[in-house]
Amino acid sequence: QLLCGSTYRGRMDEAIEKLNSHAKLDRECARDAILALVKGEHEGNAPANLVSGLQTLLSHEQWEGRHGSMLAITSLCSQGALTEEQGTSFVPKVTASLTHVEFRVRMGAATCLGALCKAFGVVVYEGVVSETVTQCITENMTRKFTDDELDSLRKKLGVSMDASADAVLYESAGWKTLDTGFKALLEIIRGCGLRFRPFMTSELLDIVFQGLSHINRFVRETGYYACAEIVEIITEGAEGGISFDEFAPRMCNQLAIGLADNWSQVRMASSVATRRFLIAMSDDTKSKFLSILVPKMCLNRYYVAAGVRIYSQESWELLSKGNGPQLVEMYITETVDFYISQSQADNHAVREAACACIAELGAKINQDVLRPHVQRLLECLLECFDDDSWPVRDAACIASGRFLGCFKEESRDNLDRFMDHFFHHLSDNIWSVRENAAIAIGRVCENFDDVLPKVVEVLNDRILAAREQKEDSKQFSGLENTTQFGVAKPTGVVRYSMSDTSPDAHTDQQMYSCGSLAPKLKKSGGGCMNCAYAREQEPWEKSDGCVYMLTALSEKYPDVVAPFLPKLAELSTFHQFKHHFNLLENIWKQLPIIMTRVKKTDIKAILEDIIPMLAYSLKSDHQLSRVAAEACTKSLAKLIGKNILKGRVEMYSPESNRVFESIIGD
Repeated sequence: QLLCGSTYRGRMDEAIEKLNSHAKLDRECARDAILALVKGEHEGNAPANLVSGLQTLLSHEQWEGRHGSMLAITSLCSQGALTEEQGTSFVPKVTASLTHVEFRVRMGAATCLGALCKAFGVVVYEGVVSETVTQCITENMTRKFTDDELDSLRKKLGVSMDASADAVLYESAGWKTLDTGFKALLEIIRGCGLRFRPFMTSELLDIVFQGLSHINRFVRETGYYACAEIVEIITEGAEGGISFDEFAPRMCNQLAIGLADNWSQVRMASSVATRRFLIAMSDDTKSKFLSILVPKMCLNRYYVAAGVRIYSQESWELLSKGNGPQLVEMYITETVDFYISQSQADNHAVREAACACIAELGAKINQDVLRPHVQRLLECLLECFDDDSWPVRDAACIASGRFLGCFKEESRDNLDRFMDHFFHHLSDNIWSVRENAAIAIGRVCENFDDVLPKVVEVLNDRILAAREQKEDSKQFSGLENTTQFGVAKPTGVVRYSMSDTSPDAHTDQQMYSCGSLAPKLKKSGGGCMNCAYAREQEPWEKSDGCVYMLTALSEKYPDVVAPFLPKLAELSTFHQFKHHFNLLENIWKQLPIIMTRVKKTDIKAILEDIIPMLAYSLKSDHQLSRVAAEACTKSLAKLIGKNILKGRVEMYSPESNRVFESIIGD
């Protein structure tokens, strides 16, 4: 009923009363009903009884009443239904709500003040609003807790009574009106627009910048969105407030910090502010700040968070106008320095992006321009191989395989070190790391002829390692969280056998949030190989890596791969360990690719071993292995012909005729 304004025709008081409802939906519906009544019965002008009722609700004991009243005031402002006298009469009580104990009331007050400023200008901001907003921010920049309050929190959280305040208080909590103070400032600046310029003084900018370096990520995020509004009012040639010559360099430095923040939301807010900052300038003025901003904007095109990545790609197109490589070449030293620094960031997603950007430098930048920095970049990639976070090691494999081929002579002295890392990661606990290590080795083989014999030696040594695999095999070899959040290093978990129906690894264990809440897996100097920890690799994982290796080599070196096909067929017969279906799944995925690159006679030679193992997977309950086997069977039928395949099935696995016929048809 509340959704339809006509229901309340002549009953404005009832609609006002519903603004005090406990349910948010009721408050929103009451607001819509009030707007309909104002438009339909009062020619778009708020009547006196409505203004009086809203004033009363702004002083209501229940927070819902205050919140509902400000919802209505905000909407009335946007519809132009309030006179300046009516609108400004709400300002004192709305301003007082900025310090209300309820967060939703404070946020509603911030939005309402923004709407009032947009409707009536800076007259709303002058005086008490300015003072209150400033106090909300400056008086809460640091946390103030008594010893008794800290002890109470320690008991509540169950931590040691000796725990420090930082250990007890999460960085995003306990800041009272700080966040909402910044939100109010943001909405006021947005609402006033260019009219706010005279109030944008050096002192106010200092307060904003103080928030940009705050420990609370929500404060930083809101602060950068405020900067996005500020850069549109402090422009070249404009008068009043802080001068552009003083403002621009300071803002540029702060934006650069935000573009490298550990938190995706802060990077996004800073990216928005940076685009607006640069677009508002002339080309000559813009060039003064590009050496600082270009490296950050360039790296964020590969950032893991899709919003940041896509927005940064769009900003880069606007900035570079199709000349991205040339723009980076102009600031190559600053770019390389930044990429290397980001490879050391606390956020593993940032370190991944740094690896991708280094690979891009090798592929797109003029080699003569990049050559002086190659050794530093190679050392950076080598260090990334030792990262605690497997996605970073994965990215290092991809980047190194590409980068080495771009600078063959410069890379030769470090080639053995890279190959040691590649071979180690070829048996990593994570399948994608194994796959990308194999791809990287394949690329290196194409660029360094002397590497191939060593690769063949490793294949001979490892491809049948699964024969030694014990029953209690592991997948992802026990990932233990040694940090509060992030992708933690593997060290060991509870192992369980194939017959174990109660895996303790998932019982009474601490739960962890995803990296989007706290993406900090700090670099500890530990890692695999010669670093602070080592982890045992499973024999079946060594064999699995070799399967990927055969695929990587098959395109350029089919004659090298062909002699290994009988061993690949033998590998598919090892079923004594728990994760043999995972190995079979990969074999059935890679074999169709290999089949198209080697001679047909080489494939026919292994059918006697392959067909019974395909039947084994096709009849299994392991869905991924079964689906992969079905796809492999179809590829095999296409390669050698349906009738030939049926004949071989009749020879080598006659009991499976019906299974194969259901896949390849008549």
